[in-house]
Amino acid sequence: QGADFYCFKHNIEPKWEDPICANGGKWTMSFPKEKSDKSWLYTLLALIGEQFDHGDEICGAVVNIRGKQDRISIWTKNASIEAAQMSIGKQWKEFLDYNNSIGFIIHEDAKKLDRNARN
Repeated sequence: QGADFYCFKHNIEPKWEDPICANGGKWTMSFPKEKSDKSWLYTLLALIGEQFDHGDEICGAVVNIRGKQDRISIWTKNASIEAAQMSIGKQWKEFLDYNNSIGFIIHEDAKKLDRNARN
């Protein structure tokens, strides 16, 4: 049970298969219920307000609303551009004053893990 909400740039679909997202990855943070609304709002404001130094590398953001905690992800275009990926992750943590570690996964790896989980 839950819901997913997306906010992606024009003409980019929130799918691994979208050609613009295909070579990218995603940064993910987890939040307790009481912090997720504010964190989602601040993530959207940072994206819309073009606050990221490498904002051209960002495809969009996703929030996954679940029972115990929620997840917010920022999807990126080119996972191979490590400096841009690291900058996005560091800036996002700063914008949200997030002190826990965050994870980055390349979409290709996520697809493999998803396939294995179903088998």
